[in-house]
Amino acid sequence: MFCLTNARHWASTAPDHECDFVDKIAKETFKTLNKLSPCEIRGLPGAELRMQELEKLLDLKRKSCVRVVGVLGMAGIGKTTVADCVYKRNYSRFDGYCFLANINNEERLHGLNHLQQKLLRKLLDEENLDVGAPEGAHEALKDRLQNKRLFIVLDDVTNEDQIRILIGQWKQELYREGSRIVITTRDKKLLEKVVDATYVVPRLSDREALELFCLNAFSCNLSPTTEFMDLSNKFVDYAKGHPLALKLLGSDLSQRDKLYWQRKLERLEKRPDGKIQEVLKMSYMELCPEQKSIFLDIACFFKSEKTDFVSRILNTDHIDATTLIDDLVDKCLVTIYDNRLEMHDLLLTMGKEISYESSIKEAGNQGRLWNQDDICRLLKYKTGTAETRGIFLDMSNLENMKLSPDVFTKMWNLKFLKFYNSHCSQWCENDSKFCFPCGLDCFPDDLVYLHWQGYPLEYLPSNFNPKKLVDLNLRHSHLKKLWEEEKNTAELRWLDISHSKDLLSLSGLLDARNIERLNAECCTSLIKCSSIRQMDNSLRYLAVLNLKKCCKLRHLPSNLCKMKSLQELILSGCSKLKCFPEIDEDMEHLEILLMDDTAIKQIPIKMCMSNLKMFTFGGSKFQGSTGYELLPFSGCSRLSDLYLTDCNLHKLPNNFSCLSSVHSLCLSRNNLEYLPESIKILHHLKSLDLKHCRKLNSLPVLPSNLQYLDAHDCASLETIANPMTHLVVAERFQSTFIFTDCFKLNREAQENIVAHAQLKSQILANACLKRNHKGLVLEPLASVSFPGSDLPLWFRNQRMGSSIETHLPPHWCDSKFMGISLCVVVSFKDYEDQTSRFSVICKCKFKSESGDCIRFVCTLGGWNELCGSSGHQSRKLGSDHVFLSYNNCFHVKKFCEDGNDYNRCCITAASFKFFVNDDSKRKLGSCEVVKCGMSLLYAPDESDYRLQETLENNLEEVTSINEADRHENGLDEAVLLKRRNFFLKDEEHMVAYQGWIQTKVTHVSHCNNSKG
Repeated sequence: MFCLTNARHWASTAPDHECDFVDKIAKETFKTLNKLSPCEIRGLPGAELRMQELEKLLDLKRKSCVRVVGVLGMAGIGKTTVADCVYKRNYSRFDGYCFLANINNEERLHGLNHLQQKLLRKLLDEENLDVGAPEGAHEALKDRLQNKRLFIVLDDVTNEDQIRILIGQWKQELYREGSRIVITTRDKKLLEKVVDATYVVPRLSDREALELFCLNAFSCNLSPTTEFMDLSNKFVDYAKGHPLALKLLGSDLSQRDKLYWQRKLERLEKRPDGKIQEVLKMSYMELCPEQKSIFLDIACFFKSEKTDFVSRILNTDHIDATTLIDDLVDKCLVTIYDNRLEMHDLLLTMGKEISYESSIKEAGNQGRLWNQDDICRLLKYKTGTAETRGIFLDMSNLENMKLSPDVFTKMWNLKFLKFYNSHCSQWCENDSKFCFPCGLDCFPDDLVYLHWQGYPLEYLPSNFNPKKLVDLNLRHSHLKKLWEEEKNTAELRWLDISHSKDLLSLSGLLDARNIERLNAECCTSLIKCSSIRQMDNSLRYLAVLNLKKCCKLRHLPSNLCKMKSLQELILSGCSKLKCFPEIDEDMEHLEILLMDDTAIKQIPIKMCMSNLKMFTFGGSKFQGSTGYELLPFSGCSRLSDLYLTDCNLHKLPNNFSCLSSVHSLCLSRNNLEYLPESIKILHHLKSLDLKHCRKLNSLPVLPSNLQYLDAHDCASLETIANPMTHLVVAERFQSTFIFTDCFKLNREAQENIVAHAQLKSQILANACLKRNHKGLVLEPLASVSFPGSDLPLWFRNQRMGSSIETHLPPHWCDSKFMGISLCVVVSFKDYEDQTSRFSVICKCKFKSESGDCIRFVCTLGGWNELCGSSGHQSRKLGSDHVFLSYNNCFHVKKFCEDGNDYNRCCITAASFKFFVNDDSKRKLGSCEVVKCGMSLLYAPDESDYRLQETLENNLEEVTSINEADRHENGLDEAVLLKRRNFFLKDEEHMVAYQGWIQTKVTHVSHCNNSKG
C-alpha cells in the first residue's frame, strides 16, 4: 500500500504517457509486495540447513567484492531448489536481480541470445532495452551494470558459452562490488575458472528423506501411517536420499492402496521408474561416446572397484580412461571414495537399463551381460556375437552345465569375463559349475580381464594369445600349468592363482615383465618358481609376491635383491624352504617380510632392507641360537613389528639400538631366561608378547610407553622390577598386563604389579581431568591379571559370587572422585581359548535416592591375541585367577552434581554384575566369576610427598627419550628444549599428587575416614 499511498507524488506529464505511468505504479507495487512476502520453504525437509551453507559461501554481508558461487550435484539432487530458496530470501537486498531458470532447455528452445536479452533487461529493469551484439553486450552496458548491486542465478548451466554470454568474462570489472552470482550445474569443470567457491548439494539424510516422501505420499504428513511404515522405508531406501525420486515416488503412491504399493516395489526391483530415468538420463545424453562407454562399464561391472585398477583395465581400449573417469566425476555421475569408484544406486540402475535397452534395439546383441538367465542362454546356445563386451556371472545359484568347446569363438571382441561365487569366496563346495567334456578351444584374444573362480581345466587354451591381458585371476582352479609354452604376457599386471592345489609351476610367464602382484598362496604342489627365477632381473614393477603355504617350494630366486619395487614378500608356511638368499643390495621399498614356519635355519649375514617395517620369523627350530643371528637389520631403522615366535632363542642382544622404532615385539615360545636391561630404551614399544617363555625367571624395567604385556604361561617367572616401567606424568596410554598361569610369581611381585597399575591409573585419570575429558571410557585405565584366589584386602566391598549390591558413603562423589576399582576371581576348569579373545565385563548401576538411575559397562581386562605368527597356540587355564582394573568414571559425577556442591550428601545405591566373554555366542561353562570386589578411586591428598621418586624417574626418562630421538631423528636443541618444557609443565601440575604410590592402605584410609 506504500506505493499506492505515495502515487499522488507522481505526476503524468502528458496523456500519451498515461499507460506507462500506470505500468510503473504496478511494477513498483509488485516489487514492494514481493519484498514484504516471506520466503516459503515449507515442504522441503533439510532446505534450511542447505540454504545456510550456501549463504555462508555467498558471504552476503561483505560488500567489498563481487562473489560467484557454484552449486554442484547430480540431476534431481536439489540444486535448483536450494538456489531458488536462497534467491527468494535475499534478492530484496539488491538493486537488481534475476533468476534465469532451466537455461539448458531454454537455450534449445529460444537460443542463447534471447536468454542474454532476457537477463540484461530484467537486471536493468528496461523491457525494450537494445542489447546489441551478444559478444559485446556487457561491455556496452558496463556503466549501467556497475550502478547496481546485482543478484543473478544461472540455473542448469551445461557449457562454457552459456556462462560467457550471460554474465561476461571479467566479473570484477563488469559488476559493482557487493554483487552476487550463483551458477547451478552438473559439471564441475564449468566452475573451475569462474567461481570463488562451490557448494556440493548432499543427498538427504534418512530422516529428511522419509519426511519428503511422506509429504508427497500422505498429503503433507511428515510420517507414514502404521500400515505403510515398512513399505515407506523400502521406497526411501530405494531412492537413497534423492529428492526428485522421493517426490515422484511419493506422488505416484499417494491415495493408492497397499496392494498398489507392493506391486510398485516389485516392478522397481525389475525395471527403474520411467520418470526418474528421464531426468537422470539427461546427464548421460550429454556425454561423448567414450565417456558413455566408460560409464556403462562402471555401472555394469566395476562399481566399488579401485580407481587405479579400473583405469588400467579400461585404458586398453586406446583411450585415456583416467581422464574419462575424472570427467565422469566432474559431471557428478561417479564419485571416488577411499580410492574406489562409487555411484548413486539410481545412476547404477540407469546405466544397466541403458545397456539393456541398447541390446533390444540391436536385435538381442547385448554388449554387457550380468543377468544369470541371459548369460546361461548365451552360453548354452552359443549366441554370443562380436558385440559382446563383458560377461559377469554369479555362479552361487547356478546348476551344473556342460558347455561346447567353441562357446567363446564368436565373441572375438569380449574384453571382460568373470565367473565368481558371491556366497563363498573360499570355494568350499569345490564345484566348478561348468563342465567341458571336449575341452575349451579358445578365449578371445582381446580379453583384458579374466576372472574364473574354480577354472575347471588343467591348462588355458593353447591358441589363446593373452597379448592384451591385464588381470588374470584363477583362484581355486584345477590348473597344472598356465600354458605349455611361453606366451606374450607383456601387459599382465595382476596374477592370482592362489589355492590352485594342482599347480606344478609358473611356466609361461617369462614375458610378464610388467607384473605388479603375484599371488600363489596355498599352491601346495608348486615346487619351483622357474619363471620368476629366470626373469628376476626384469621384474622391475613386482610389488607383492605371495607364496604363503607353498609347502613344496624349495628355492627362491638367487637375485631377489634385483626386485627393486618389491614391497611385500610372504613366505609363511613354506615348510620345505631351507635358505633365504643374501640381500647385498638395498631393497629400499620392501616393507613386509613374512618368513614364519619355514625350514630356514639361518638368516643371511647381509639383509639390506632400509625400509622394512614388519618381519616375522617364527617356528624355525634353531640350535643354540641367539638374537644376534636373528637380527641382521642394522639398517632397518623403521622396523615397527617384529615377530620371533618359537625360534629356540636363548638370549637377546644387549644392544637394542637397531630396534629403536619397534612398536610390537613378539618373543613367545622361546627359551629366554631373562630380558636385557637395555630393553627399556625401546621408547616406542607398545606391545610385548612373552607367552609360553617357560624359562623366563625375571622381568627388568620395561619401556615407559608399553601398553600391552602378555606373559601367559611364563612358568618360571618369579620377580618383576619395581617399578615395572618408568611412569611419566604426561602418561596418555591405557595398559593391560597379563600374567595368567605364572604360578611362581612371589607376593612382592604381585604387589608391584597392582601398585604399578594403581599409580598409572591415577596419572591417567588426572591427565583426563586436565584435558576436560569427562566422558565414559569403557576400557580400563589399567588392568592386570595373575594367578590367585583372593582379592586384595583394601577392597572394601567384597562378595562371594558374581554380583555386589551396596550403598555408597554419603559423600562418595566429592571433588576428588575419579572412578572405581574392580576386582574378581575367575575360576577356570579345563578352559581352552577358542577365539584368542577373553574379557571380564561388569555391568554397573547407580541409583539415587530420588530414583534417578545411570547404567554403564566397564571392562576389567583380559586378552586379545596380538602375535602375528601363524603358529598360534591356544591358551589353556585350569585354576583361579585374579582380574583387577581401575576405571575412569567421570561421567558418574553428573549423576549427583547440584551446582558443583560436592559437600552435600548423595545417597546412592550401587550394583555391579560381573561376567566373562570371549566374543563368541557360546556359553562359557568352563569358567565363572566366583568372587568380586569394588572400591572407589580418588585423587591423592595434597600433603603427600612420596611421588617425588616417580617425578625424578620421569626426568631421567624424558632425558633418555630426548637423547634417543636426537640420535634417531637429528632433532635440534630448540625442539628438544620445547619438548622437555612440555613434560616439566605437566610435572608442576602433578606435585600436588605426590605420595599416592605408597600403599593400598592409604587408599582404604581415605575411603574409610573421609567418606564416613
